[in-house]
Amino acid sequence: MAGHAALFIDDRARERSTDPLAERARTAAAACQVSFQRVFIESADNLAGTMSAAPLVVLLAPGVTPLFATARRARSLWPDALIVFLAPALRLLVLQNELTVRGLFGDLYRMQDTESANLADELAGHMAAAIRRHARSATVEAINTRLSRQIPQPANVRRLLQSNQYLASVLLNAPDGIVFLDAHGTISLWNDGAMAMFGYDEDAAVGRPLDFLSCPGGARDTPTLLSVLAEVMDGHAAMRRDISLCNAVGQRVDVDVTLAEVGDEGGRCLGFALFMRDVTARNRYQESLAAERERLLVTLRSIGDGVITTDTAGRVTLLNRVAETLCGWPLADALGQPLSRVFRVVQERTLEPREDPVSQVLRTNAVIELANHTALIARDGSRRLIADSGAPIRDAAGRITGVVLVFRDVTEKQRIEDALLRARQLEAIGFLAGGIAHDFNNILTALFGNISLMRLHVPPDSPVLALLEQADQAFYRARDLTQQLLTFAKGGAPLKRTGSLRALIEDTARFLLHGTKTVTSFAFPDDLWSTEFDPGQMSQALSNILLNAIQAMPAGGTIAVGGSNVRLRPNEVPPLKEGPYVRLFIEDEGPGIPEADRERVFHPYFTTKESGTGLGLATAYSVVQRHGGHIGIGDSRRGARFEIYLPAADTHPAPAPAGDERRARGEPDGGRGYVVIMDDEEPVRSVCADILGHLGYEVESVADGESLVSLYGMRLAEGRRPDAVIVDLTVPGGMDGREAARRILAIDRDARLLVSSGYCNDPVMSAYQDHGFVGVIAKPYDVRELAANLARVVRASHDKT
Repeated sequence: MAGHAALFIDDRARERSTDPLAERARTAAAACQVSFQRVFIESADNLAGTMSAAPLVVLLAPGVTPLFATARRARSLWPDALIVFLAPALRLLVLQNELTVRGLFGDLYRMQDTESANLADELAGHMAAAIRRHARSATVEAINTRLSRQIPQPANVRRLLQSNQYLASVLLNAPDGIVFLDAHGTISLWNDGAMAMFGYDEDAAVGRPLDFLSCPGGARDTPTLLSVLAEVMDGHAAMRRDISLCNAVGQRVDVDVTLAEVGDEGGRCLGFALFMRDVTARNRYQESLAAERERLLVTLRSIGDGVITTDTAGRVTLLNRVAETLCGWPLADALGQPLSRVFRVVQERTLEPREDPVSQVLRTNAVIELANHTALIARDGSRRLIADSGAPIRDAAGRITGVVLVFRDVTEKQRIEDALLRARQLEAIGFLAGGIAHDFNNILTALFGNISLMRLHVPPDSPVLALLEQADQAFYRARDLTQQLLTFAKGGAPLKRTGSLRALIEDTARFLLHGTKTVTSFAFPDDLWSTEFDPGQMSQALSNILLNAIQAMPAGGTIAVGGSNVRLRPNEVPPLKEGPYVRLFIEDEGPGIPEADRERVFHPYFTTKESGTGLGLATAYSVVQRHGGHIGIGDSRRGARFEIYLPAADTHPAPAPAGDERRARGEPDGGRGYVVIMDDEEPVRSVCADILGHLGYEVESVADGESLVSLYGMRLAEGRRPDAVIVDLTVPGGMDGREAARRILAIDRDARLLVSSGYCNDPVMSAYQDHGFVGVIAKPYDVRELAANLARVVRASHDKT
């Protein structure tokens, strides 16, 4: 074999690198005693002159460019050389089609998988086959030449010899495996294609039964060679099957097998011809495609967005499960339908149809997004807000073959964003309301304080007294209004008072229902127990429930309001503990609350109304919770029924309502002692000092915390500890009441401090004892409440001294 050569053509970009592929080719050449030469080219024209003698084998490395021009140039230079294309398995399947289109196929072309574990052996097989073919061709040519010279041949003999030459050439050069069997199924001929395919040379294969190629234990669910042979023996002229066989090293080889009977002129079976084509790479590629498709389908089924694909005509070709759910169309029904029928998109508010997204993509040739406020109308007519994008689907050549749409349901997201926006607006309004209420309380304090002073100086029989009484009533209404503003603004811990809820709920209901078509019926027992509650917060909670009831009956109706005394057993009304409670109920005659919504009606931002905020019942729930109670939905045969449980403060009948007591005529409690007032508002300081002076107290006033601490320290050093100090919590630009109280308590832990603020929902007001205060006075002052609280503190101070 000396003198034969193998040429390895590589890309010039790798000229200075060590290539494992080239090294394996060199090893194969050495095994076949073939000289090896590696050349690097930049173009096909550089091939000329690379070798002095024609190579038997030309190996084209994967990086060679231009590949096909190089192959054609090699063929023109060396017509008898075996050209082997080297590439990974998946590339080979594509390459096979490209070579066929370009006419680069036949017995002088091979393809080799560079990822094969036995690459060097397989390359050696190609080289050995080329050497044998060369030797046989030379021998056949020499014999034919000698015979043609020595024996005169008739025309039919010449044609027979010519046919034999053609047959020998086919057997020698065919890339497919060709095997002849005798009548008993024993191998009698084994060509080079079969040797390259399975790794057995002719000596190892001839004379063996056909099933020696079968895989141990069988291979998948494919027929065997023997079963195909049996079919042909049973009378089938030819059979074609896909079969899995094993090569010499035990690797699976997928082959496309054609088996046919060979007979003589009399129809007697002489044997069988077996043609085998290696389709392993094709099958692996198809399996890879199937696996990739399965992964794609699993991905589409798993992602949370809806996905729809269409062809360029806008007809649906695929929907994933989310898209099926959102559109209401099963995949089987949607396939082939126009997209506009399956994917109906409209403007959220006007319901005007949106432009077909497929048309937009095809027109713009780019990725598009749907406009804001786009709604998807499902097959059943339901609507969802969606966010959507569309993109063209392109093939390997860059041509658009369809459109893919990806969309998601953003109804809940949009609702939350709208709710957050409303909440921020409400927070801003609430902050403003709190400031207004604080300032208004200071104004009311000065105003009502002066009215109270006037009442103290007016004779009982004066006609002016009736006017002052009307002003007095207006004051209490204004104070209730500011309390509602503060409840709306801040919430917070309730500033509780002990009394009956009956008057509060009746006043609230009458106020809200005034001017509406709705009437109320009240049902309260005379011995309703007293509870501890914040009038402002509880009025707000009851208002929210009553407003829902009014809105549920636009044509009018009756709202039943009542209460009762109950003693709860353990777990009777979770999560309340056992004990005495006051139960209130509000029941309307509206459509009621659907069972599916009952668990959500108290959730923030849940609403069934177009213009609702979803905060009304949530606020009521929060207020009742802060009072240690529970609110729930009761059973009703009419409409919606809300039940509120609040802990009873006393199981004796509640005293007369606070609203009646406060309006009762009577002089405020007088007193004696030394009182200091700290307030940043001069009118408040002035009127408070006048009232307390009239009641018999010695009064000093200051405007801020620093002045208060200084005055208190000075009086304490003089031996004149104040009997009470009224401290305003909020002092803009100066030391506030909380810090002033802390500093005073640091020098006198027995200081008698009362906290006061126009922000009566400030947490300090409800937990005043935690900050060292002994009492609380909410602005605007009720003179009688102020006098009573102050008298209690001063008496305690005198008793202690």
